[in-house]
Amino acid sequence: MRSMPIFACAGLALWLSLGTATASDMTLVTPGQLTVAYRTDDKPVSFIQNGVPSGLYVDFENALGARLHLKVSFISTSFAAMLPAVRNHQYDTAAFGVLVTPERQAVVDFTTSVGYSQAELISLKTAPIAKVNGAEGKTIAVTVGSALIPVLRKIAPGVTVKTFPNIASSANALLAGQVDGLFTGQETTAQLLAKHPEFAASQTVTSGEIAFPVAKDNPQLLKAMNKAIAGIMKDGTFTKIFAKWSDASMTIPDQLYQNYPGMPHLNRSAAH
Repeated sequence: MRSMPIFACAGLALWLSLGTATASDMTLVTPGQLTVAYRTDDKPVSFIQNGVPSGLYVDFENALGARLHLKVSFISTSFAAMLPAVRNHQYDTAAFGVLVTPERQAVVDFTTSVGYSQAELISLKTAPIAKVNGAEGKTIAVTVGSALIPVLRKIAPGVTVKTFPNIASSANALLAGQVDGLFTGQETTAQLLAKHPEFAASQTVTSGEIAFPVAKDNPQLLKAMNKAIAGIMKDGTFTKIFAKWSDASMTIPDQLYQNYPGMPHLNRSAAH
């Protein structure tokens, strides 16, 4: 999930003038601070570790804050509450893996892409579901408010979706036999498989574009974030963050390289 001495004075003046203009144009919950919603349980993208917000998108938001010359403050919330809270300026944005959908675009604006979601269906090895369309006629756990719900219903029309407030409760329901499977993102799947040897995963399906939400009446913040995202992608910062937090079997989606020409490619051997 970052000169020459003869140019130092001019560069500093330009930095200060740009920074001041950008900050004055942006509407922020707290002046000089990027207030970011995050999840405490969606490892490895947005979670709490040793009492500290952590994960791929948390690191991404910290990199955004550095480029925007803003302090970053993280506040935990649920997935279902996050988009309305961004719309109502409780948070400036969110360190969530948010799928962009027409319904969500009616509530908030979205930055340029920060990823492409791939999802998998987790089941028990004693009762495996090998393919996502095999969920038809079964009961599957999904986090409440997730855009994966319509994706699952499209692939497996006869599925019964049972929503839970977070990943942990969904996993517990699967272990307890309350559901037949759990549908979630690929990153979370890798973490759950490592933690629960009794779990198995289906094939991977691409579920859509991921971006950060911003209130519709805050176009200057959206513009500033998009510019910062482009820099984070092109200078290799995102590639390093992805290597830090993703499972060794995962790769950066080709669509992201196409969106940001020149973005350094992932090199696992160089990252470790």
